[in-house]
Amino acid sequence: MRPDHSLTRARSAFVLAVAGAILALSISPSGAAAPNEQALQAQVQSLNSRLAQLPAQIAPLEAKLAIAQARLDSDQAELTTTIDRRRQAEIQLHIDEKALTFAQNVLAQQLVAQYESDEPDIVTVVLESNGFADLVERLDFIKRVAKHNTEVSRRVHDARVAVANLATRLGQLQAREYVVTRDAQQQRNQLDAIRVKLVDKQIALVRARNHAASVLHGLQVQRALLAARAARAASVASSSAGSAGSFTTTSGGGFVFPLPAGAATPPSGWSLDQGVDISAPAHTPELAVASGTVVLHGIGGFGSDAPVLHLDSGPYVYYGHAGPGNAVSIGTHVSAGQPIAEIGAGIVGISTGPHLEIGFCDASGTPTGAASQMQSLLLGAYH
Repeated sequence: MRPDHSLTRARSAFVLAVAGAILALSISPSGAAAPNEQALQAQVQSLNSRLAQLPAQIAPLEAKLAIAQARLDSDQAELTTTIDRRRQAEIQLHIDEKALTFAQNVLAQQLVAQYESDEPDIVTVVLESNGFADLVERLDFIKRVAKHNTEVSRRVHDARVAVANLATRLGQLQAREYVVTRDAQQQRNQLDAIRVKLVDKQIALVRARNHAASVLHGLQVQRALLAARAARAASVASSSAGSAGSFTTTSGGGFVFPLPAGAATPPSGWSLDQGVDISAPAHTPELAVASGTVVLHGIGGFGSDAPVLHLDSGPYVYYGHAGPGNAVSIGTHVSAGQPIAEIGAGIVGISTGPHLEIGFCDASGTPTGAASQMQSLLLGAYH
């Protein structure tokens, strides 16, 4: 723990003041009124006694100060480590996203090439072969092409899962960074509060000596500065808590309806597909049904802006036919009810008009078909 030089100076000043009072009494004229001299002597003795007890009174607060300082140092070290891990996760996420894009492009090019080349079927290969050896070679070529297509598809699927997993990790690191920052701020506030208590004890003792006004004034100024610092720190902590709401988890907080009240068609107009289809006007905000991390954008058949939300409780939820409005970047941790997309205008993906299809999916964004379970949750949250 760093020594508090201001307290040391205050103690020294107070001791000098007491010594000065004693010296003044020792050289006072003999004609001074006896009762006044006796009263001053008693006051000095009382102050000397209280001053002797001051270290014992301050010791418990200094012990708390040392504990709080150690916690602050620990939180600061953890915060530094968390920030480094988050930065590494962001870099790896960028690399994985590039790999996913490359694999998707390769798969798309290969599918287009096969479509344009009018790949022959087995009967055509047999009829056009020049002998048995040529037939075997042609069939082997077809098998290699099919195997390559399967491998490319697998790589695309694996890349999507890798991006989703890393994005989830990034969201967790963001949430942890917020918690550690908040705890460190609380430790700083605690340190300031303990320092204020130490100064208050000094002020309470020095106030007994009206002629020690200069010492009292200096301690009051110091206390005011510390109180102002604590107030500023509390204000910063309050604003940080408000702005970091996106990192607040909602475990046990229920399921939020994914569209604003009054914007969606009533349950009688919903329909079940791979998920639940709910009609709403174009550009209506789409909301996170619970706290989680956005891990993917773009799902086959649902449009390039359709997000996948990995809930803190475990499941993945997709928002089909979404438009680009309100989109948040991959790896962002969001709170329940926070806008993450919008109802797409016109025909988005394979659809008949503006609506939301919401349902459960796996980490790659592939719907798992639990539409009835999603419908039950939506009915419970609809109002």
